[in-house]
Formats: sequence, C-alpha cells, structure tokens
Amino acid sequence: MAAPKLSDIAKRVGVSTAAVSLALNKGETTRVGPKKRAEILRAAAEMGYYPNELAKALAERRTRLLGLVVPLRDPIFFNQFIAQALSGIQSTLMRRGYNLLIFSPSGKPGRETRDQIMESRFTDGLILINTRSCTSQDVTDTINELKTAGIRFSMINSYYGRAPINYVGVDDAKLGEAAANYLASKGHRKIAFLSGSATLPAHLELTKGLQRGLSKHGLKLPSERVGCTQYERERAFTILDEWFDNKRDQPTAIFTADEQLLLHLYDYIEARGLSVPEDVSVLARGNVGLGDRLRPRPTSLVIPTFRMGELAAEMLIDEIEKPNGKSQRVLLPFELAPGTTA
Repeated sequence: MAAPKLSDIAKRVGVSTAAVSLALNKGETTRVGPKKRAEILRAAAEMGYYPNELAKALAERRTRLLGLVVPLRDPIFFNQFIAQALSGIQSTLMRRGYNLLIFSPSGKPGRETRDQIMESRFTDGLILINTRSCTSQDVTDTINELKTAGIRFSMINSYYGRAPINYVGVDDAKLGEAAANYLASKGHRKIAFLSGSATLPAHLELTKGLQRGLSKHGLKLPSERVGCTQYERERAFTILDEWFDNKRDQPTAIFTADEQLLLHLYDYIEARGLSVPEDVSVLARGNVGLGDRLRPRPTSLVIPTFRMGELAAEMLIDEIEKPNGKSQRVLLPFELAPGTTA
C-alpha cells in the first residue's frame, strides 16, 4: 500500500491540501482552527502518515545537516586532537537536533577543495578543523573562498588573523610564554622546543611566546634548540641526538608542541636509556586524556579540545538559526596539568 499523502488526508477531512500542510507543519498557525487542526492530526495518525523530512528541509531551505572538513591526509580518527574535537561537535549536534557529514580530504594538504566547497551547499554550514597540514596562507585562502561562496562556517584551531569569523582556539603565544615561565621558574636555562614544521601557524605563535617568556628571565631560545621534525619519528631522533651529543650545551628541558611529538620524545628517551626528569625535563602542550595513560605522567599545558568542538558547533548553529547575529572569536583558557616530568 502506498504511503498516504497530504492530499489523501485533505480528502478525508474535507479541507484543502494547504490547510493540512499548515496544521502538520505550523502548529502556531491561526489560519486553521484548533478543532479542525485536531481533526487533521487525528486523520494523519490513523492513516499512518509520516512527514517527508527531506522535502520539509528543502521547503525550509535547511537540512539540519552540518559538514565537517579536516584537511589532513592521515586517518583523522587516529588523531587525538581531532577525535576529541569531534566528540565535542557531536555532543552539541545531538543536543540541538543536527547531523554531521564528513568530507574526506582529496586535494592539497591543508586546504579544502573547490569541489568540497560546492558540495557543502547541501549542508546548512561547515565546521573546519585546522591541522598540522594548514599554513597561514591555506587558512586565509579557505576563509576567503567560503565567504565568497556565501557558506556559513565556524573554524577550530590555529587561526591568528582578525577576519570576523566564528572561531574557537587557544592563545598559543600566551601558552608558549607560560611554558617558558614554568620551566625557567624550575631553574632551567637551556630549554629546547620540539615542533612539527616551521611553516605552521601554531609553531610561529608558540615560538614567539617562548622567546618572549624566556627574555623575561634573561634567557634566549637559539635557533639550534628549535627542532622541526616534519612529524617524522626518524627526523625527531636525529634532532634529539644532535642536542644530546653536545654535552656542553645539551638541553635540560624540552617543550613539545603536541602529543605526537611527545610520543616521539618518549620513544627516544626509552631507546637511549635516558631518565625523566633526571636527564631531561619534559613539558608538553597537549589534550585532556592522553597524558593520564603515559608513564612517567607528563607535565602538560592542556588545551580544552572537547570544548572547542562543542562551542564551534554551537556558534555555527546559532548563526544558522539567527542569521543576523555577530560572529564570535573565542580563545579558551589552557591549564597546567601537573605530572612528574618537569
């Protein structure tokens, strides 16, 4: 038996199809009286009518579907930062009645493709998570293209420009300064920075903060104590060997830019038979959770990744549902998670 249509309900009740549509979809309408609306609803229930949600969404020009773009060639769910941000996004979407469509990366690392921009027109808006593949120019170009295309979006992580967009992140320059202050206050004078790539926006901000913080203690961050691994374990080992082979100037403390680099450092310490913090102290920039599973437990400056995702989704949905609102730029606080490594 074919599913009943609005016209079938209208015929049974003796009203127009338009009246049935109003009664079913606009409960606050005054164009259909309460008695007649109750009769329409009863007939719809008896006939087993279920609304076509896709047709309803198209009529309202809303799909209640958000897109997620993560410009990273590696499998994204193995990445702790992305997994936590995604959990936050999902938490908000479940509460506010939206679904998520994930766009798989297919173009240049660090950028969403023009095809993805066009495909995103089937969603109400996009959430973008900037990754270690994104340069400052990549992020700026993405923002400009989305604005030109008229697509609503919010962005997470590593944007330090001033465009009026919905953005959630942390102040990495301030975090770098806090790392320098913490290590210097523990008596360290030879501090090294293990990072990913010199082109990353977060690297530039963290370096700026480290230099600023160290200068307050009469210290410097020489270029030879900044190691960019390109997220390759072998390259990390080469850099660390260079630091520790120089007995007269080897670092007494190392600050790592993210958790993958921290894991590379832990692997190195184990492989070389070093002890933490006896041979070297370790301070990490990281997410909630991973540090609890590592031994020795790392001393970390923790960023609230789950909350980033949660808030980015809130901002985007608010813009969708209240189009005349202002964009928001939110920098969330980081916290020191005491460990035994620094």
